[in-house]
Amino acid sequence: MSKGTIIIGVGNILRQDDGIGPRIIERLDSINFNDNATLVDGGVDGLVLVDHIKDYRNAIIIDAVNMGLDPGEIRVFTPDEAVLNTRWDSLSTHGFGLAEVLNLARALGVETNLKIVGVQPKETAFGEYLSKEVSKQIDGIIRVVMEIINNYG
Repeated sequence: MSKGTIIIGVGNILRQDDGIGPRIIERLDSINFNDNATLVDGGVDGLVLVDHIKDYRNAIIIDAVNMGLDPGEIRVFTPDEAVLNTRWDSLSTHGFGLAEVLNLARALGVETNLKIVGVQPKETAFGEYLSKEVSKQIDGIIRVVMEIINNYG
């Protein structure tokens, strides 16, 4: 791991709030917020995440996560703090869910310092727009990401 920090937005922009991760990456890129961080639109293929994060000391994954909270609420957690259940019958809007990615990274011995910025979605049906509850949290999500980067040092 020789590189600094990577920020990956995960999700499907055609499924409303599920697209919050890529939308945040777009916004961060448009404001040139930090030249020292690599920005990646992780799309819906979670397996690719392991390839991205393994070469970095620090990683931030931004994703819509069903946490049973009010729509738009934000939580930051590490893989060890996450209560993510991988089930054979689980369906995800991503090709390979976040739980599976974290389990695979552990199994492969990936030692990246990883933080997950989870945003509670309101709606993940087909549609290109974020709900107003999630949309109004964009600036807050960016502040959280900046705070994590500052804590990485």
